[in-house]
Amino acid sequence: MRERKCPCGHTRGHPEVAQDAEYTLWGWIQLSMLGVTPLPDRIEFRCRRCGKSLGVSRDPSLLRKRSMPDVPGAPQAAAAPAATPAAPTATGTEEEPPA
Repeated sequence: MRERKCPCGHTRGHPEVAQDAEYTLWGWIQLSMLGVTPLPDRIEFRCRRCGKSLGVSRDPSLLRKRSMPDVPGAPQAAAAPAATPAAPTATGTEEEPPA
């Protein structure tokens, strides 16, 4: 089977193709009111540049991957340097250190 392409020439695996999770009504209630990340109903692949849909997936492994948080042992992006604390002045207020 031939893989679908959008007018821009992108396929499902291209970085410009977003995986948009779509939820059921109960999923939206869980997400918005309860703060729980539900399992998506399906994932739609959509080109960010032209907006064309490249298909929908209901693959359980892909759905689980979208609903689970990042794995604790996975490499993370570089952390921002910690800010230096403000030094107290003679008046008791804090002023920002010079940059």
